[in-house]
Amino acid sequence: MKKAQGLPITTIIIVLLALIVLVVVIAMFVQKTSKTGEGLKEIQEATCDKAGGTPKPYGTECTVIYGSFKDTGVSKICCKKGSFKDEQKSPV
Repeated sequence: MKKAQGLPITTIIIVLLALIVLVVVIAMFVQKTSKTGEGLKEIQEATCDKAGGTPKPYGTECTVIYGSFKDTGVSKICCKKGSFKDEQKSPV
């Protein structure tokens, strides 16, 4: 009789361990990329108000909050709330 030829048990165990490691690595990669996507979305939706400021015209004397905000555009800056003087209306 001939002996049955098959894969040795050690080869099967090594392949199973390699598959488990591969699954864990893929799971970690997917988790990290989803967190990165959430962070990018948060950055794209940043507004001056959410940062604790108020959009004011460029040149306003105030404590500036630096960043890129959707509601400031190119002609406004984000001033920290309470750090600027509102223009006083002169009595008529």
